[in-house]
Amino acid sequence: MILPPGTYIVIKRYWEGGDGMGKYKALLLDADDTLLDFQANERESVKKVFQKLGLSADDSVLAQYSAINRELWLAHERGEITKQMIWDQRFVRLFKALNCRADGLEAERLYRVALGEGAQTIPGAVELCQELSGAYELYIVTNGTAQTQYSRIHNAGLDRWVSGVFISEEIGVPKPAKKYFDAVFAAIPFSRQEALIVGDSLTSDIQGGVNAGVDTCWYNPARLKRGKGPCPTFEIQELNELKDVLNDTGA
Repeated sequence: MILPPGTYIVIKRYWEGGDGMGKYKALLLDADDTLLDFQANERESVKKVFQKLGLSADDSVLAQYSAINRELWLAHERGEITKQMIWDQRFVRLFKALNCRADGLEAERLYRVALGEGAQTIPGAVELCQELSGAYELYIVTNGTAQTQYSRIHNAGLDRWVSGVFISEEIGVPKPAKKYFDAVFAAIPFSRQEALIVGDSLTSDIQGGVNAGVDTCWYNPARLKRGKGPCPTFEIQELNELKDVLNDTGA
């Protein structure tokens, strides 16, 4: 099942398993660093960009890019900058920090092509989606660029197991905005009480659940300390542990 860009409206499916009597019926799954291995995809894509520009990218360069990119995305989540500003600034800032005269906008164009070719997934993600799709409706909820995200989801084989994909670029606002999740629940046949958000980001996925009044499951493989951030309903360190969460809640 390929979900074309511009059509995040849900493709409905009949239940293939389960009795539908559990607490949760819909799983809203984050994409990057929950299902898709964005960090691996990012590293390989930046390397490809530098190679095409005749430059070299060592671990220090990759770390600088990642820090700049994360800072810009967090600013976007807070509503401080637009997505276009991320695209216009991240490689320009990187090359300035490296004292390099390369074209940042051309690097961005090359990067987005390379990123869309990626198919790296978190170990076990595809198998978990295949298994859970028999008893739950699965939806991908992700920030990012529509063309890139659709391509990566398809390349990874995840589109076979989900009923819909919701991308912030098409909705018009990013996670964690309540309006983002309002759009999701306007399109799916489930209430907020029947859904569970699963994601790795406290500021995007878990805060989004708090804003929208939806239970959340924090995927925390690095065993990070939560600190003063939003409080998830559940926490797991391995994706497979999601099945235990669902079993324990009678879902």
